Amino acid sequence: MFTVSCQCGQQVQVRPSKAGTTMQCQGCGGRFNVPSLGEMRRRQQRHETIDGQPIGPAEAPGDAQLSEIPSSFYVHFCGDVGSTGRISTTAIENYSGVVAHAVDTLIAQADSDDGFELMVSLALLPGATRLMQIETAPNGPGDSPGVDRHRGREGLVDRITRRIESIAIPDVQHGPVAFLMYRRVNLAPVTKIGIKPFSRYRNEIDKCGIDHALMRAAGLIEPSSDRTAPLVKWWNQGLSRLRSLVSKPASEQAPPLTPEQVFQETSAWIEHTEELYAGTSDAELKRLLRQSPSELALHVAAAARFANREAFENAISAYSDAIQLAPKCAPLLGRRGWYHYVVGNHQAALIDLNRAIQLVPSAAWFYLHRSQIYAGLEAWEQAQSDLDTAIGLAPREPAFRFRRAELHLSRDELAPAIDDLTPILQLDPHNGATHAMLGWLYQQDELHNESLALQHLTRAIELVPDAIAPRLHRSMLYMSQNKFELARDDCDSALRLQEDEGQAHALRGRILQMQSEFDEAIQACDRAMELGVETPAVFLTRGFCYAATDQRDLALADCHAVLDLEPKNPIALHLLGSLSLQQGELDAAMEALTEASRLAPQWTEPREQIALLHRMNENPQAAIDEQSALIEQQPEQPAHYVNRAFAHTQAGNHDDALNDYRRACELDPENEHIFFLRGCFLMDRQEDELALEDFNRALELSGVYDGARLRRAAVLMRLKRHDKALEDYEKLIEKYPDDPYAYSGRAYAHQMQGDESAAEADIDRLAEIAPEDAQEAAVQSLQAKVIRLEGLERYDDAIAVAEEIIDMAPDAAIGYRLRGWIRWYTEQHVEACDDYTRLLELSSDDPEPDLLSSRGQIYAEMGEWDNALADLDAAVQLSRTAGLHQVLAFSLNGRAFALAGLDRTPESDRDFEESVRLCPTNAWAPYNRGIVLYKRGQHDQAQTLLRLALQLDGPPLTQRKRQRAEAVLLRLATSQS
Repeated sequence: MFTVSCQCGQQVQVRPSKAGTTMQCQGCGGRFNVPSLGEMRRRQQRHETIDGQPIGPAEAPGDAQLSEIPSSFYVHFCGDVGSTGRISTTAIENYSGVVAHAVDTLIAQADSDDGFELMVSLALLPGATRLMQIETAPNGPGDSPGVDRHRGREGLVDRITRRIESIAIPDVQHGPVAFLMYRRVNLAPVTKIGIKPFSRYRNEIDKCGIDHALMRAAGLIEPSSDRTAPLVKWWNQGLSRLRSLVSKPASEQAPPLTPEQVFQETSAWIEHTEELYAGTSDAELKRLLRQSPSELALHVAAAARFANREAFENAISAYSDAIQLAPKCAPLLGRRGWYHYVVGNHQAALIDLNRAIQLVPSAAWFYLHRSQIYAGLEAWEQAQSDLDTAIGLAPREPAFRFRRAELHLSRDELAPAIDDLTPILQLDPHNGATHAMLGWLYQQDELHNESLALQHLTRAIELVPDAIAPRLHRSMLYMSQNKFELARDDCDSALRLQEDEGQAHALRGRILQMQSEFDEAIQACDRAMELGVETPAVFLTRGFCYAATDQRDLALADCHAVLDLEPKNPIALHLLGSLSLQQGELDAAMEALTEASRLAPQWTEPREQIALLHRMNENPQAAIDEQSALIEQQPEQPAHYVNRAFAHTQAGNHDDALNDYRRACELDPENEHIFFLRGCFLMDRQEDELALEDFNRALELSGVYDGARLRRAAVLMRLKRHDKALEDYEKLIEKYPDDPYAYSGRAYAHQMQGDESAAEADIDRLAEIAPEDAQEAAVQSLQAKVIRLEGLERYDDAIAVAEEIIDMAPDAAIGYRLRGWIRWYTEQHVEACDDYTRLLELSSDDPEPDLLSSRGQIYAEMGEWDNALADLDAAVQLSRTAGLHQVLAFSLNGRAFALAGLDRTPESDRDFEESVRLCPTNAWAPYNRGIVLYKRGQHDQAQTLLRLALQLDGPPLTQRKRQRAEAVLLRLATSQS
């Protein structure tokens, strides 16, 4: 029922079937048009007043005895409607509502000043058959004939026809269901209708009745010659009924009785009574009750009024008074039982409904209501049994199947719910609630079908545009597909319908969080909580937003709020673990993340962070085990291989790490970040050419990957491709004019090219933008100068610059490292050894393998074999563990030389071979081996190796070594000649 207000202020109770008709107010006697069914539903959902449109008196003197015809009305002509009828009430209401909306939309779009009457006569028949006739009155009063207007009207009729033909037909059985819609457009009020419905079949209807005529017209039955003609014209009878509604108040006479079913008679009388007294004022109704306390109709009217106003206890009292007068009236018992249920008195409700069912065991609606009581008591079997009975009694009533679907859902039985909902759309294809529920169901994991979910939710929104739930569910679907703008549009549409819908604000907060609009997301969550939506999901959304904006205390507060509500919420535990990790509370982080992983074993993110914690706790093997389990669970996920590569690197399993990087690149060959990470790994292993390939690939995939460009510049510098490195630094500075790393790198490149003024200019610029980095950059520039001078074999100048670095930064290792290196290369072995010893003292807790390697080789060149082996054994072990292939190659070469000095020839040969295999471009390996063989008298092999040493340049021989090799070769050549 809807409450419609007359212009006098009197409220009138109106049934859905009266939508679009004209009613008379009992208060003032005035008449008004009832709004359309869709408009009344929209206003009711928005809690807005439903106002009737006042109608003035007709101005046709000749027809003064007749009332004016409404400008818009709906008339049902034939076919029983209801749970046991040819079509259910909801199905025909939904279908006619869609048709009415289509007709009114097309009339409005026509935007014509032409005046005309339009009548749509529509019959639905078994077998999805439709009969339709659309007619217009060509000229209204005062109009003159016009060809253009007539053509325009024909076009409108054609558009309406095509639109109605596109609307799905609900299932109809056992005969036709027919209705008409009338619209008067741009015409003054009239008292006569200029069009007759189904005029095409009028003779046949007059002859043998509307059911037979429509079935025959549709070709569903053969012509029959023994039909008895009706006693009255069907259209005149229908029009008289319409006039009785609009010309005077409804009488108290009961509708025609149906002797076969007393229950239906009584139900019809109760509905008639409720409508009869709908316009009676409260005061008048009370007066009538005092005057006639034994008048059953007055108690029924009072009960209906209380129920419509949600004064349910008063309604129960009024129904009790009515039942005292009619103790065996099953409809009254059913109504009182329902309102007992509404107020929570389940026992009283069951007593009434049990009695009603005992009186009328064929009344399907009683079983529906009793099933809801059983469901409220969690008596699931009894609830389902009642619904099964209701569906058996009225298999074509969608409401019973819909309720059974809801019952299945309350028990998490999703597939049976689908089985109940699907037939509803055959019975009632325009049932918005069913489309909405199916859309929601197909979003669930068990039945996940995004295409069907979207299809049903979109249709639900079309059918029930003011419903909020389908919009929110479609918004969630779009969000799961990362279509955040569409999700946000649906959410905003829901909020325009109902601004104080807390769930919509909560969902909006989640969408904004996914779009990284954290401040606005926090505001949306705040609003949701103000509206009473204080669910774990809202606290989590806000908590993640606080964490993303470095408001960790607030994030922790929200996290704990979730855990207070749900102590075993894995997402909250994961957030708690992440926040603890950020704060360096590793034990707390491990505890929270471990519990999150236990609660959600298929969720990989907590386990990824557990693996990270293992690495932070210097337990790489545990990290490897964790990542290996994740790979077993998700073998095609490249991130797992990358993270295991990190752990393998930490554990010193460098070949395994490289294999994991290789697999990650195979799985995601378009991911520039994986190639960047592998390039960094290879660069750390001093495999610069391979690292360069990966950095090039990263930049091919993403030309804006600045990290890869910076790393590529550094590796190009190590490969002495200074021009190419300078190009990368130039691009970085062009893009980031205040980047200290780019200026520092460019200064280094300029210095390596001998452009000291350009290098100094970059250092000066660096001092302006990052003064704290200026000294480090100056040192780096001088380092480049040392390297350049060494390449020019200006060793004394190189040592002087290294000492300049020592004076500038006496606590820094780089100056001693450079000076030691140049002293070694100029064979100032004692002084070089002192510099490396000082460096090792500075790093005594964690000696660097390259320093041990360098000092060990110096000892070997000095003939101090035992000292050499002590350093070189340690260097070999450390460089193997760290995966430093170049350092390992150099260390093995030095150790091979020392072992040869100790006449440990097999071991020396083994180390020489491995060294060459690791770094075949190293000139020092064939040089050392050549000198050893020369001293052993193996001159031919020595000659070959020394010639090779003079050709190699990765790294090349020092000046002294080159001179020594040339002298030996000359000596050998002379002796041979």
